[in-house]
Amino acid sequence: MTQLSIRMPRPPSLVPEVRERLAKLLDDAEAALINDQEAARASLAQALNLLTQATANPLPEPSLHGGLVGWQIRRVAAFVDAHLDATIHVKEMAAETRLSLSHFSHAFKLTFGEPPLAYVTRRRLARACEMMLAGNAQLSRIAHECGFYDQPHFTRHFHRRLGMTPQSWRRLHSQGPVD
Repeated sequence: MTQLSIRMPRPPSLVPEVRERLAKLLDDAEAALINDQEAARASLAQALNLLTQATANPLPEPSLHGGLVGWQIRRVAAFVDAHLDATIHVKEMAAETRLSLSHFSHAFKLTFGEPPLAYVTRRRLARACEMMLAGNAQLSRIAHECGFYDQPHFTRHFHRRLGMTPQSWRRLHSQGPVD
């Protein structure tokens, strides 16, 4: 009997500077929780931003058996990021890796731990979060530039993944640093 091994994606490791900054923000939030809830909330928001930025697009390790190899991982990730504003078909992603559609789909899921279109949606949402943090563009414009059909389509996916609406997320993260 053959043994099937499924490789789960490793959680991203944080560099020591990010870990230290994150620990300080969490300590500040804990210290301020009783006396100044607004300062605690601001520290927690900064910690969340730091985590989001540190883990935004970690590429998985190349697979030893059955998954994508290093050049394929980098190539498909770059392709997706370069085409987030347009419709991305799995067959186009497969062509970038020089694999058949079925082989690519299987290898992609083994390597990334999620199907190709779920990965595309996750990258679109990450880009939308970056755009919301960077400015005050209208959500409908952000939705369009990130490849969603319209704002309701964007909001549906955003709420499914992050548990809140884009407007709520933007409001929560709009507070400036409290240094």
